[in-house]
This record gives sequence, C-alpha cells and structure tokens, in this order.
Amino acid sequence: MNIAAVGDPETCSWLKLAGVGEIYPIEDETERTALSILTDLWQREDVSIILITSKIAEGNHQPISNYMAKNLYPVILEIPSQVKGSKDPVAELIRQAVGIKLEF
Repeated sequence: MNIAAVGDPETCSWLKLAGVGEIYPIEDETERTALSILTDLWQREDVSIILITSKIAEGNHQPISNYMAKNLYPVILEIPSQVKGSKDPVAELIRQAVGIKLEF
C-alpha cells in the first residue's frame, strides 16, 4: 500500500523527505492537471492514502466530495498549504513525528 501526495512543489519536497513514496507537484492548483492526477490515483488499488494540500482541495472541492461520499479507499487527507512568510506547517508536522527540526 502506497501513500501519494498532490500539492505545491515545496510541500511535496518536504513530504518526499518525510518518506512519502509518490509525489505529484502541481504549480497551479487551478489547472485540470490536479483533478486528472487525483482521478488516476483513485483508480489505483495500490494507493491507500492520498495527501492533498489545502489549495488543491479548495480548487477541486466538488469532485473530491463526490468521490469521498461513494468510496472508503483511498483515504484522502488534506494537509495545510505553505503560506509565504509564515511558519512551515509541514516542517512542524515532521518535527512532531520525527523529533527533528528542519530548517533551510
């Protein structure tokens, strides 16, 4: 069972460092690309969890809600998006899980 992530490139980089196997960085969350990637991931039986950033979730709210209403797997989890000039939420999640503070 795999974990996949769809989000902005910076968040995907953090998730790759944290050990997420498949990442799909999306430059513009309003593109049709995010929905097509999500649709492909939904159809795969080897993907058990899909992590999506809040910006991707906002741009694709209706299709995600429709999918989740009908299906239990894969589980879709929304994670915070990176906001420029603010504390990095993904780094904080890694720090809590691993106990290591990463700074760049």
